[in-house]
Amino acid sequence: MNLSGGPVRLSTYVVFVPYGDEVEVQHALRGTARRIDRPTYRDLLRFCRFEVPAAEHMPFLDAGVLVPPFCDVPEHHGGLLPGSEAQLGLDYQEWYWRHEVESEREHRWLGRTVLKMPADLFFYQELIANEGLTSVLEVGHGDGGGIWFFSSILSLIGGGDVVGVDLDGVDALPVLDPTRHVSVQTVKGDAHTIETVDAVRRVRPQGFDLVVLDADPSPSGKIRLLSRWADLVALGGVIAVEDVMSPACRVEGGVAEGIDRFLLERREFGVAPEAARVPMLKARGAVLRRAR
Repeated sequence: MNLSGGPVRLSTYVVFVPYGDEVEVQHALRGTARRIDRPTYRDLLRFCRFEVPAAEHMPFLDAGVLVPPFCDVPEHHGGLLPGSEAQLGLDYQEWYWRHEVESEREHRWLGRTVLKMPADLFFYQELIANEGLTSVLEVGHGDGGGIWFFSSILSLIGGGDVVGVDLDGVDALPVLDPTRHVSVQTVKGDAHTIETVDAVRRVRPQGFDLVVLDADPSPSGKIRLLSRWADLVALGGVIAVEDVMSPACRVEGGVAEGIDRFLLERREFGVAPEAARVPMLKARGAVLRRAR
Protein backbone atom coordinates (compact mmCIF):
# COMPACT_ATOMS: atom_id res chain seq x y z
CA MET A 1 0.00 0.00 0.00
CA ASN A 2 1.32 3.44 -0.97
CA LEU A 3 0.32 5.31 2.19
CA SER A 4 2.45 8.36 1.42
CA GLY A 5 0.40 9.32 -1.63
CA GLY A 6 3.60 9.69 -3.64
CA PRO A 7 4.07 8.74 -7.30
CA VAL A 8 4.15 5.14 -8.49
CA ARG A 9 4.95 3.47 -11.79
CA LEU A 10 4.25 0.25 -13.63
CA SER A 11 6.46 -2.62 -12.51
CA THR A 12 8.90 -3.84 -15.13
CA TYR A 13 7.87 -7.39 -14.18
CA VAL A 14 4.34 -6.87 -15.51
CA VAL A 15 3.41 -8.43 -18.84
CA PHE A 16 0.20 -7.46 -20.66
CA VAL A 17 -1.41 -10.16 -22.81
CA PRO A 18 -4.49 -9.18 -24.87
CA TYR A 19 -7.53 -11.46 -24.92
CA GLY A 20 -10.26 -9.83 -27.00
CA ASP A 21 -12.08 -7.23 -24.89
CA GLU A 22 -9.86 -8.06 -21.93
CA VAL A 23 -6.16 -7.88 -21.14
CA GLU A 24 -4.44 -10.33 -18.83
CA VAL A 25 -2.01 -8.75 -16.38
CA GLN A 26 0.72 -11.27 -15.64
CA HIS A 27 3.35 -10.67 -12.97
CA ALA A 28 6.52 -12.44 -14.08
CA LEU A 29 8.04 -12.31 -10.60
CA ARG A 30 5.03 -13.03 -8.37
CA GLY A 31 3.59 -15.64 -10.72
CA THR A 32 0.11 -14.10 -10.64
CA ALA A 33 -2.37 -13.29 -13.41
CA ARG A 34 -5.68 -11.42 -13.61
CA ARG A 35 -7.94 -10.16 -16.38
CA ILE A 36 -8.93 -6.50 -16.70
CA ASP A 37 -11.06 -4.61 -19.21
CA ARG A 38 -9.57 -2.35 -21.89
CA PRO A 39 -10.35 0.98 -20.14
CA THR A 40 -8.55 -0.23 -17.00
CA TYR A 41 -5.62 -1.37 -19.14
CA ARG A 42 -5.38 2.06 -20.82
CA ASP A 43 -5.52 3.69 -17.40
CA LEU A 44 -2.66 1.52 -16.13
CA LEU A 45 -0.53 2.53 -19.12
CA ARG A 46 -0.49 6.08 -17.71
CA PHE A 47 1.78 4.67 -15.03
CA CYS A 48 4.57 3.90 -17.47
CA ARG A 49 5.70 7.24 -16.05
CA PHE A 50 5.59 8.09 -12.36
CA GLU A 51 2.09 9.33 -11.48
CA VAL A 52 0.17 9.79 -8.22
CA PRO A 53 -2.39 6.99 -7.85
CA ALA A 54 -6.03 7.32 -6.88
CA ALA A 55 -8.03 5.11 -4.53
CA GLU A 56 -9.04 2.75 -7.36
CA HIS A 57 -5.39 1.99 -8.02
CA MET A 58 -4.68 0.63 -4.55
CA PRO A 59 -5.39 -3.02 -5.48
CA PHE A 60 -2.76 -2.76 -8.20
CA LEU A 61 -0.22 -1.48 -5.67
CA ASP A 62 -1.04 -4.36 -3.36
CA ALA A 63 -0.56 -6.77 -6.28
CA GLY A 64 2.83 -5.25 -7.19
CA VAL A 65 1.57 -4.11 -10.60
CA LEU A 66 2.28 -0.54 -9.55
CA VAL A 67 5.33 0.20 -7.39
CA PRO A 68 6.67 3.22 -5.49
CA PRO A 69 10.16 4.55 -6.36
CA PHE A 70 13.08 2.22 -5.63
CA CYS A 71 10.80 -0.75 -4.89
CA ASP A 72 10.72 -2.71 -8.15
CA VAL A 73 13.08 -5.37 -6.80
CA PRO A 74 12.48 -9.03 -5.88
CA GLU A 75 12.47 -8.25 -2.16
CA HIS A 76 9.53 -5.86 -2.54
CA HIS A 77 7.58 -8.53 -4.42
CA GLY A 78 8.22 -11.24 -1.84
CA GLY A 79 11.39 -12.66 -3.39
CA LEU A 80 11.95 -14.81 -6.44
CA LEU A 81 9.28 -17.44 -6.89
CA PRO A 82 10.84 -20.78 -7.96
CA GLY A 83 9.78 -21.67 -11.48
CA SER A 84 8.61 -18.15 -12.29
CA GLU A 85 9.49 -16.35 -15.51
CA ALA A 86 11.62 -13.94 -13.50
CA GLN A 87 13.61 -16.83 -12.00
CA LEU A 88 14.10 -18.27 -15.49
CA GLY A 89 15.40 -14.92 -16.72
CA LEU A 90 17.80 -14.59 -13.79
CA ASP A 91 19.09 -18.14 -14.27
CA TYR A 92 19.82 -17.39 -17.92
CA GLN A 93 21.56 -14.12 -17.07
CA GLU A 94 23.78 -15.89 -14.54
CA TRP A 95 24.66 -18.62 -17.08
CA TYR A 96 25.36 -16.04 -19.77
CA TRP A 97 27.80 -14.03 -17.69
CA ARG A 98 29.61 -17.16 -16.47
CA HIS A 99 30.16 -18.18 -20.11
CA GLU A 100 30.21 -14.74 -21.73
CA VAL A 101 33.18 -15.28 -24.07
CA GLU A 102 32.21 -18.63 -25.52
CA SER A 103 28.50 -17.81 -25.71
CA GLU A 104 29.08 -14.56 -27.57
CA ARG A 105 31.29 -16.32 -30.12
CA GLU A 106 28.31 -18.45 -31.06
CA HIS A 107 25.88 -15.54 -31.58
CA ARG A 108 25.96 -14.56 -35.23
CA TRP A 109 23.65 -12.53 -37.43
CA LEU A 110 23.89 -13.27 -41.18
CA GLY A 111 27.39 -14.65 -40.68
CA ARG A 112 28.80 -11.86 -38.53
CA THR A 113 29.39 -12.08 -34.77
CA VAL A 114 27.09 -9.85 -32.73
CA LEU A 115 27.94 -9.45 -29.05
CA LYS A 116 24.37 -9.45 -27.82
CA MET A 117 22.04 -12.09 -26.49
CA PRO A 118 19.69 -13.65 -29.06
CA ALA A 119 16.79 -12.34 -26.98
CA ASP A 120 18.11 -8.80 -27.44
CA LEU A 121 18.27 -9.21 -31.20
CA PHE A 122 14.73 -10.56 -31.32
CA PHE A 123 13.41 -7.70 -29.18
CA TYR A 124 15.19 -4.99 -31.15
CA GLN A 125 14.03 -6.28 -34.53
CA GLU A 126 10.46 -6.58 -33.24
CA LEU A 127 10.58 -3.03 -31.91
CA ILE A 128 12.05 -1.62 -35.12
CA ALA A 129 9.72 -3.50 -37.45
CA ASN A 130 6.49 -3.10 -35.47
CA GLU A 131 6.94 0.63 -34.90
CA GLY A 132 8.59 1.49 -38.20
CA LEU A 133 11.71 2.94 -36.58
CA THR A 134 14.18 4.46 -39.03
CA SER A 135 17.13 5.58 -36.89
CA VAL A 136 19.35 3.78 -34.38
CA LEU A 137 22.24 5.04 -32.24
CA GLU A 138 24.52 2.47 -30.59
CA VAL A 139 26.78 3.96 -27.94
CA GLY A 140 29.64 1.50 -27.56
CA HIS A 141 29.60 -0.31 -30.90
CA GLY A 142 32.83 -2.29 -30.34
CA ASP A 143 33.65 -4.45 -33.36
CA GLY A 144 30.56 -3.30 -35.22
CA GLY A 145 28.36 -6.38 -34.90
CA GLY A 146 25.46 -4.35 -33.54
CA ILE A 147 25.81 -1.81 -36.34
CA TRP A 148 25.63 -4.68 -38.83
CA PHE A 149 22.50 -6.07 -37.16
CA PHE A 150 20.63 -2.76 -36.96
CA SER A 151 21.61 -1.84 -40.51
CA SER A 152 20.42 -5.13 -41.94
CA ILE A 153 17.06 -4.85 -40.16
CA LEU A 154 16.52 -1.31 -41.45
CA SER A 155 17.48 -2.42 -44.95
CA LEU A 156 14.63 -4.93 -44.88
CA ILE A 157 11.96 -2.38 -43.96
CA GLY A 158 12.83 0.51 -46.24
CA GLY A 159 16.09 2.02 -45.00
CA GLY A 160 17.21 4.44 -42.32
CA ASP A 161 20.19 5.75 -40.39
CA VAL A 162 22.57 3.97 -38.02
CA VAL A 163 25.21 5.81 -35.99
CA GLY A 164 27.78 4.11 -33.78
CA VAL A 165 29.86 5.72 -31.02
CA ASP A 166 33.00 4.20 -29.54
CA LEU A 167 36.32 5.35 -28.11
CA ASP A 168 38.33 2.37 -29.38
CA GLY A 169 35.98 0.56 -31.76
CA VAL A 170 36.92 -0.68 -35.20
CA ASP A 171 36.87 1.74 -38.12
CA ALA A 172 35.67 -0.76 -40.73
CA LEU A 173 31.96 -0.38 -41.43
CA PRO A 174 29.75 -3.28 -42.50
CA VAL A 175 29.51 -3.72 -46.26
CA LEU A 176 25.93 -2.86 -47.21
CA ASP A 177 24.03 -2.91 -50.47
CA PRO A 178 23.71 0.79 -51.41
CA THR A 179 20.28 0.14 -52.91
CA ARG A 180 18.95 -0.66 -49.43
CA HIS A 181 18.99 3.03 -48.47
CA VAL A 182 20.77 2.65 -45.14
CA SER A 183 23.25 5.29 -44.00
CA VAL A 184 25.92 4.13 -41.53
CA GLN A 185 28.30 6.47 -39.70
CA THR A 186 30.58 6.20 -36.70
CA VAL A 187 31.80 8.82 -34.25
CA LYS A 188 34.97 8.25 -32.23
CA GLY A 189 34.94 9.71 -28.76
CA ASP A 190 34.36 9.27 -25.06
CA ALA A 191 30.66 8.55 -24.51
CA HIS A 192 30.76 10.42 -21.20
CA THR A 193 31.73 13.79 -22.69
CA ILE A 194 29.39 16.47 -23.98
CA GLU A 195 31.73 16.92 -26.95
CA THR A 196 30.91 13.42 -28.19
CA VAL A 197 27.20 13.96 -27.65
CA ASP A 198 27.35 17.20 -29.60
CA ALA A 199 29.25 15.48 -32.43
CA VAL A 200 26.47 12.90 -32.75
CA ARG A 201 23.80 15.58 -32.49
CA ARG A 202 25.33 17.31 -35.51
CA VAL A 203 25.03 14.05 -37.46
CA ARG A 204 21.31 13.77 -36.69
CA PRO A 205 19.86 16.85 -34.94
CA GLN A 206 16.33 15.42 -34.80
CA GLY A 207 17.43 12.57 -32.54
CA PHE A 208 17.03 8.80 -32.81
CA ASP A 209 14.12 6.39 -32.61
CA LEU A 210 16.27 3.87 -30.72
CA VAL A 211 19.32 4.56 -28.55
CA VAL A 212 21.26 1.56 -27.22
CA LEU A 213 23.76 2.23 -24.41
CA ASP A 214 26.49 -0.42 -24.27
CA ALA A 215 29.60 1.56 -23.32
CA ASP A 216 30.33 1.41 -19.58
CA PRO A 217 30.33 -1.72 -17.39
CA SER A 218 29.94 0.12 -14.06
CA PRO A 219 26.51 0.79 -12.53
CA SER A 220 27.23 4.48 -11.91
CA GLY A 221 28.63 4.81 -15.43
CA LYS A 222 25.47 3.38 -16.94
CA ILE A 223 23.30 5.92 -15.14
CA ARG A 224 25.58 8.77 -16.19
CA LEU A 225 25.32 7.59 -19.79
CA LEU A 226 21.54 7.45 -19.51
CA SER A 227 21.41 11.06 -18.34
CA ARG A 228 23.97 12.15 -20.94
CA TRP A 229 22.31 10.61 -24.00
CA ALA A 230 18.62 10.87 -23.12
CA ASP A 231 18.22 14.15 -24.99
CA LEU A 232 19.10 12.40 -28.25
CA VAL A 233 16.02 10.17 -28.01
CA ALA A 234 13.34 11.40 -30.41
CA LEU A 235 9.74 11.89 -29.29
CA GLY A 236 8.21 8.43 -28.93
CA GLY A 237 11.66 6.85 -29.14
CA VAL A 238 13.24 4.24 -26.87
CA ILE A 239 16.51 4.13 -24.94
CA ALA A 240 17.92 0.82 -23.63
CA VAL A 241 20.66 0.49 -21.00
CA GLU A 242 22.34 -2.86 -21.61
CA ASP A 243 24.16 -5.25 -19.26
CA VAL A 244 22.27 -4.17 -16.13
CA MET A 245 22.36 -7.78 -14.86
CA SER A 246 26.12 -8.19 -15.31
CA PRO A 247 28.20 -9.42 -12.34
CA ALA A 248 29.52 -5.89 -11.73
CA CYS A 249 26.02 -4.47 -11.56
CA ARG A 250 24.72 -7.35 -9.45
CA VAL A 251 27.53 -6.92 -6.90
CA GLU A 252 27.61 -3.14 -6.72
CA GLY A 253 23.90 -2.53 -7.30
CA GLY A 254 22.48 0.90 -7.85
CA VAL A 255 21.26 0.61 -11.45
CA ALA A 256 17.57 0.17 -10.56
CA GLU A 257 17.75 3.03 -8.07
CA GLY A 258 19.51 5.21 -10.61
CA ILE A 259 16.88 4.51 -13.24
CA ASP A 260 14.09 5.47 -10.85
CA ARG A 261 15.91 8.69 -9.95
CA PHE A 262 16.18 9.44 -13.66
CA LEU A 263 12.46 8.74 -14.20
CA LEU A 264 11.51 10.99 -11.30
CA GLU A 265 13.63 13.82 -12.67
CA ARG A 266 12.80 13.31 -16.35
CA ARG A 267 9.04 12.87 -16.31
CA GLU A 268 8.90 12.77 -20.11
CA PHE A 269 10.37 9.25 -19.88
CA GLY A 270 8.69 6.09 -18.68
CA VAL A 271 9.24 2.35 -18.70
CA ALA A 272 8.50 0.51 -21.96
CA PRO A 273 6.10 -2.29 -20.90
CA GLU A 274 6.62 -4.26 -24.12
CA ALA A 275 10.18 -5.02 -22.98
CA ALA A 276 8.82 -7.10 -20.08
CA ARG A 277 7.73 -9.71 -22.62
CA VAL A 278 11.41 -10.68 -23.01
CA PRO A 279 12.75 -11.60 -19.53
CA MET A 280 16.25 -12.44 -20.82
CA LEU A 281 17.16 -8.98 -22.14
CA LYS A 282 20.59 -7.56 -21.32
CA ALA A 283 18.57 -4.39 -20.65
CA ARG A 284 15.98 -6.10 -18.42
CA GLY A 285 14.09 -3.39 -16.55
CA ALA A 286 16.09 -0.65 -18.26
CA VAL A 287 14.19 0.00 -21.49
CA LEU A 288 12.61 3.46 -21.39
CA ARG A 289 10.38 5.40 -23.80
CA ARG A 290 10.21 9.15 -24.33
CA ALA A 291 6.55 10.16 -24.28
CA ARG A 292 6.90 13.92 -24.70
